Amino acid sequence: MELIKLRGRTYYIPGATNVGVYRYRNGLCTLVDTGINNTAGRKIIEILEDNNLKVKYIINTHAHPDHFGANNYVKEKYPGVQILASYKEKLFMENSFLEQTMLYGASPMPGLSARVLKAQDTAVDKEVEEGFVELDGKSFEIVSLEGHTMGQIGVATEDNVLFCGDAFFSEDKMEKYPFPFVFDVGAHLKTLEFLLGTNYDCYMISHCDGPLDNPKSVIQKNIDNIKTNLQIMLDFLSQPLTREDLTELIIKKYDIAMNLSQYFITITSVAAFLTYLLEKELINMDIIDGKMYFYA
Repeated sequence: MELIKLRGRTYYIPGATNVGVYRYRNGLCTLVDTGINNTAGRKIIEILEDNNLKVKYIINTHAHPDHFGANNYVKEKYPGVQILASYKEKLFMENSFLEQTMLYGASPMPGLSARVLKAQDTAVDKEVEEGFVELDGKSFEIVSLEGHTMGQIGVATEDNVLFCGDAFFSEDKMEKYPFPFVFDVGAHLKTLEFLLGTNYDCYMISHCDGPLDNPKSVIQKNIDNIKTNLQIMLDFLSQPLTREDLTELIIKKYDIAMNLSQYFITITSVAAFLTYLLEKELINMDIIDGKMYFYA
């Protein structure tokens, strides 16, 4: 891991979750996300200290543990750190059990607490919304990128670099995970269409090997992937199926490696796709003999 320059004073630290870094002239910096756990946080701090940097602000793109799981570790090292996030993501960051509760639909069953689903609660010092926020005299643009989660945001620096969180995925990730986790398919498609029309000099997504100067073809492939999955579901729903039936078919089609957490991640995404198809009046729903069926 190392500190890699993108543009001007904007850098990133590569890892399982890429971490954005904006360095000020006074030796302080703002981070965009922190990674999944204390181990990630420790490596980030080592790299920053090797470059004579200390953390003053953290802006979290969204409340998945691989993006804010090291927040507390960083804040313990630098007690004056201020953490910023959108209102909706703040709710999940400060009450991390809500992620499991949302996936399960009730108090989660034993075993539904893998690290990918739960991080330590972390206090958010300031809520941010679409627009601009000034930190240490520098302006950061907050961009709404909802869809993957309820209130995901992107962060653009004065160097015209946009940190996109999980708003879209690299071709390698789509090939490995062709059925993505999406909370709101309609909002996700809207975000992707919005990004197609933007003109930042550099785009940094959280799970990729490096920055993208022209991501439009990758964004379009993300759109195509969502539409492909919608059509696959429509084809499956030529006969009435329950959400569980449809989840089983998706798991088998893509040979998704299964455990308890992954099952609920998958069935939640299936529900998001079903909601979109219902909203577009492309499918119907009926409750028959105590089961809910969906059909085209």
